[in-house]
Amino acid sequence: MMQDFPPCAIRIWMLKLQNGATLSINAIAGLLHSLPLDESRNAVNIALKAGILVPAAMGKHRRIKVGFCQKLSSLPTSKSDPYCYECHLPDSGSELLIRCSACQRSFHGTCQRRNPQKPNYEVPSNQGQPHRFPLNESDLEDELMGEEIDEGHTLETPAPLIETNNNTYEFDCGVITPFKCEYNDDEVLFVCEKLAPERMRKHVEKIKKEPDLQDSSSLSSGELEQQMCTACRLLELRQLHNPPHMTREELCFLLSASFAVHRSWLDTDVQRYMAKNLKACDIALIKRLLFHNEILGVSKISDNIAAKKYNYLMEFLVDLLDLQHNIGVFFGAQCKEYEATKWLLRDVTHDIREIRSCSDCFRYSIEPNKSPFWFAKPCLQRHELVYAKHGAYPYWPAKVIRVLTKLSKYDVRFFGGSHSRALVPAHHILSIDTDISLYETKTSRAWNLSMRELGYFKALSHFPASFFGFNADLNRTASFVNNVLRHYIEADELRTTKRMRSATPSLPKKAKKTTYDKLCSVETRLVVNDELSKCQADLATMQNLINEVKRKRWCHYCLQEAKFDCCFAASYCTMECQRRDGRRHQPVCTAEQS
Repeated sequence: MMQDFPPCAIRIWMLKLQNGATLSINAIAGLLHSLPLDESRNAVNIALKAGILVPAAMGKHRRIKVGFCQKLSSLPTSKSDPYCYECHLPDSGSELLIRCSACQRSFHGTCQRRNPQKPNYEVPSNQGQPHRFPLNESDLEDELMGEEIDEGHTLETPAPLIETNNNTYEFDCGVITPFKCEYNDDEVLFVCEKLAPERMRKHVEKIKKEPDLQDSSSLSSGELEQQMCTACRLLELRQLHNPPHMTREELCFLLSASFAVHRSWLDTDVQRYMAKNLKACDIALIKRLLFHNEILGVSKISDNIAAKKYNYLMEFLVDLLDLQHNIGVFFGAQCKEYEATKWLLRDVTHDIREIRSCSDCFRYSIEPNKSPFWFAKPCLQRHELVYAKHGAYPYWPAKVIRVLTKLSKYDVRFFGGSHSRALVPAHHILSIDTDISLYETKTSRAWNLSMRELGYFKALSHFPASFFGFNADLNRTASFVNNVLRHYIEADELRTTKRMRSATPSLPKKAKKTTYDKLCSVETRLVVNDELSKCQADLATMQNLINEVKRKRWCHYCLQEAKFDCCFAASYCTMECQRRDGRRHQPVCTAEQS
């Protein structure tokens, strides 16, 4: 539409030029504080030539005043999105926009992502936060997927039990992800088995040949990918990146739980901002100038989830990218609103990776009234059981979430405690049938609890996974789990009681523990566990509220929520507070020193 014109200037000018108000050219150029003076004046000249700003009547001093155009028909239009989908800027003098061959989005050739799943900006990370998302080690695995295997190379990586465990959302990979396919043979490999180099080479050749079997219009053609935007490339992979056997209802339930937690990153969006600050006629002008499609907001995405309009994970991710694009165009790519979208996408894509790894594990962990035995429930996707050694800790029972064959690492989650997760080298993995007593494992309370939970998992694994599926009744499932595990718990308590009796001399006048008392203790324990889970959920909610408060800025004088910064060391809610605190703050103010 207009070369070298910052789209965020439309929002700034509209706030000052509502209801036909006019300002001088210098005053309008001065409103663009984020731009140098020459660039802001150039933006005003471009807007005057395009008809966005129109000259008004001259005043006494013969100064030309301009106002915002009030006629929709006279505003410039475009058949495609006039702003880059990645950098959110229009055509530049050095590079023109490329229109997507499948939709109306546009992008610069240098801005296009090599991999649609990896952003071309640095993903934000707070080094001081208590919980940091694990690195995507599978990214390097995909890079190595394209390399040939030498003839004399001997593989040291144990093969996984289920090759499709590698189906994870690789958001940080640096290359285009090759197509992954299931093997045609029926080989089932365990931790104790190793693939011969010749057989491994055949498997890699099958993976490499898979894109060639696709139709000529698929994403396997690099030339076609260069003509498609990020959103369309993701939608082309929506079936490949969606967990199998997951219904639309289950998908929207998981997305609702994830988005309800992470949507708090965005205090405002384009839709909410315009409804609060602009009139209907001004909103129509902005829509014609900045947005080629419907303006997508946080509330609209929540409504789509509630209406169950998403069939694939990638459709949800594309809507979030459209939301980020709208905010980048309207507010600018350097504003705090756009930075908040980076944090939102970081957290949501982490949940998408977890859903792709195992949707059942993710659902068990976020269900309301979560059962204390949630980690022991079997999943529709089988998890290999192993003993894993992480760091200085002994070998510990764990579930295999995915296998990184090229990096010789296993992504495992341990039984017991908080179910910690780690990437463990392949040489520190043992089959679950191994005699663990040969590896100097010291028994402790934590070890006994983890082995007990492993026993619960084995006991429940004898039943079909449909008993624990999404459509199963939660109350009926909880009752079923308690009935199945009751005998296991009673037998374990009986063994513990006998061990204590053999080690401790009998006391006189001590009543025997009857079966009725044991049953009562089990039921009481389940009730206590439920109460403990509720308390832990309340504690987690309170911790989230505390984290939200910590992220806010507070007035340096009255301790109310701040609205602007004076310098790096102080923020204020009003100019009056800044004036009152000036004498105390002036000696240390970094803004004046700079």
